[in-house]
Amino acid sequence: MDKGKIFLILCIVLLLSLQACTLPEQASSTPELPTAAPETPTASTLPATEEPGVQHEVFPVSAPNVQPYPDVTSEGTAPERRAPYGDSYSINRLERPFLQDMTYVSDLDISALSIAQDDLWYYVSIGLVGKNPNNPLGINYSVELDTNLDSFGDFLIVASPPYTEEWTALNVQVYQDTNNDTAGLSASKSDAPFAGDGFDALIHSPVDDLWLDPDLAWVRMGEGEYATIQFAFKKTWAGSRFLYSVMADGGPRNPSILDYVDQWTLPEAGSSVRDTGYYPLGQLFAVDNTCYQAFGFNPTGTEPKICPVIVQPEIIEVVPETPGVDACTAMGQPNPGNCPYGWSDYPFCICTPG
Repeated sequence: MDKGKIFLILCIVLLLSLQACTLPEQASSTPELPTAAPETPTASTLPATEEPGVQHEVFPVSAPNVQPYPDVTSEGTAPERRAPYGDSYSINRLERPFLQDMTYVSDLDISALSIAQDDLWYYVSIGLVGKNPNNPLGINYSVELDTNLDSFGDFLIVASPPYTEEWTALNVQVYQDTNNDTAGLSASKSDAPFAGDGFDALIHSPVDDLWLDPDLAWVRMGEGEYATIQFAFKKTWAGSRFLYSVMADGGPRNPSILDYVDQWTLPEAGSSVRDTGYYPLGQLFAVDNTCYQAFGFNPTGTEPKICPVIVQPEIIEVVPETPGVDACTAMGQPNPGNCPYGWSDYPFCICTPG
């Protein structure tokens, strides 16, 4: 091979060596991908806030002291796993502060109710036998308002736990009945089975950012020998005349099926009173309610669900033993006329001396 060809080959080899030294490093042809797309914040992953973006203008204060109206309690007969009386299913009077196995829950047992007012607020207080409204059962307390005085509930103010000693508006909801079926077909009697929708419209719910009025309704609890749940709601909203009742509900907790006595027949619901023939409790348990109280007018006493007037003549201690027999009749005493349902309303109906 001549020298010229050898020189040319050497030059080519040298040139290729120089190019190899100066070529840039190639990137990977398959980039590394993330194993999942970045998470998009949702309502369930965003941190919860305790206070909605609302400013309160007025706050409730301490309610004036008033004389409470008593309710039947089951504390004395609780060891026997029964209510003494007062569970009158046919007229929507429920005394069922028991679980389905008849375990007594004192925090469900209403002992009294009362209403007071100041310039801005109505205050409805619910006295309880128990001391812990924040019972692990999860008890809702409520006030029912009948604003057109037909004994069908129009509004239901419901408070749910947790309860504190400070007034709060956050855990209060207000429901409305828009088609007048909260008491079934008749105002007080059980119409079961009745396929109504009860309090069908949720009109105020701070937890859902639904505000009819930021200052509309409040709740707090009081402590002492016995607990008290106290509601405050605006007078300008409720009006000057209404019927009202209260309820402790650790069972159905469903405003859309009130009145509960219209959803289950008595054999289905069972009874907390042994001599009714339907003991023990069945499908309706862990609930206690009261009769209707009148506010702003004088009731005739014949209104469905109305509370009997408590009279205080010379008191004769009577404990009825015979089902369906008026206590006064059983004692040979005249009935003063304020016991429309006979023995079931004792001791609120007092016999007059013979």
